[in-house]
Formats: sequence, structure tokens, C-alpha cells
Amino acid sequence: MNNKKLPTMNKKLIILCIAVTLCLPTFAQQEAEDFCRHEVALGYGFHPISGDAFYFGTYPNYDVDNIGAFYGAYTYFFNKHVGVGGTYCFDPRMLTCSYYGTSNPLVADLNESCHSLMGHVKFNSIFRKYFTYYSKFDAGICFWDYKLTEYQPELFEVVLPKKHCCFAWNVAVGVEAGNDRIAGFLQCGIGMEGNLSLGIRYKFNNK
Repeated sequence: MNNKKLPTMNKKLIILCIAVTLCLPTFAQQEAEDFCRHEVALGYGFHPISGDAFYFGTYPNYDVDNIGAFYGAYTYFFNKHVGVGGTYCFDPRMLTCSYYGTSNPLVADLNESCHSLMGHVKFNSIFRKYFTYYSKFDAGICFWDYKLTEYQPELFEVVLPKKHCCFAWNVAVGVEAGNDRIAGFLQCGIGMEGNLSLGIRYKFNNK
């Protein structure tokens, strides 16, 4: 009696193994389609860190117009939680220098263009129905140039930095509001992207 049941059980086990084997590609495909691997993001940040080092002579007055940082990023995700990519950040600033209390105050305008290229790692840590919490770490190189206007070097000294590149970095945490494809984000941190930034991100598959 046991000898008769054993072949029957073996047949059922073999059929089950074959069925699982045939279903594995489907399960793997479903797992791959559960998340989008590619992400692009556009953002604007307030009060970014820029690599400036100026000498304005004998204590002039100057005003800094921090326009803010504009940046774009691409991230490739290995899974739902971890992704790596690159970020480009543009930080324009305008400085107006002058001497007050004189009959003919001297003014010099300096326009700075700061560009950053950074690699980054992004961690999606907490998922909710319409919200995702994340952290992001960037590191790379920053380079900049300057343009002086309304400048009289015989009366007013402005010494610009000799170097035109430096280490660029950014550390931030943020929250995304939206769905798996498109969402807006709000980010807090310090670095080239600003201490507070906002923007939009879009995810897609390469299929």
C-alpha cells in the first residue's frame, strides 16, 4: 500500500517543481516591474554654498544677490531603496560693491557663475501611499568664473581667487509627494543644492 502511494507522491512533487520552475520567470518579471529603475529630477534651492573668496580692498560695502541654485539629477535604482547617479548644479550670484559717504561713490558689479558636477547616492527609506522619505549624498567638483563691470581698478581693488575649482558636496533629506511615476519633492540640507529646495521628479523604465 505504501509502495503504491510513493510513486504517486513523487509524480505530484515533480509536477509541482515543474510548475514552480515555469512560473519563476513570471515572478521575476513582476518583481522587476514593481518599481521604475530610472529617475530624473529638476529642482531649485535657496542659499546654496558656493566657492567664493574675494578681497574687496579697504572695507567697502557690498550687497549679495543670492539668486539660488538650479539643478538637474539622474538616478539609477538597483532596487526600491538604493540608487546612484549624477547631479549638475548651476548657482549664479551678483555682488554690488560701493563706498558710501563720498561725493562720488565707487561701484563695482561682480557676476559669478558657479557650476557643479557631482555623483550621488540616494536612499528611499520610508514608503507611504502617496509619500516617500529619502536621503541623498553628493560629492564632486565645482568650478566658477567671474565678470566685473563698472570697475575702476585705479581707485578700487577687487582681488579674485586664483583657483577656479573646488570640492563640491551636498547632504540632504527630503520627502516626495505623488505616485510611482511623478511626484513633487521638498528637500532640506546643506551644500550646492541649497539648505531648502523643491522640485519635481519623474520615474520610468527603459522598456
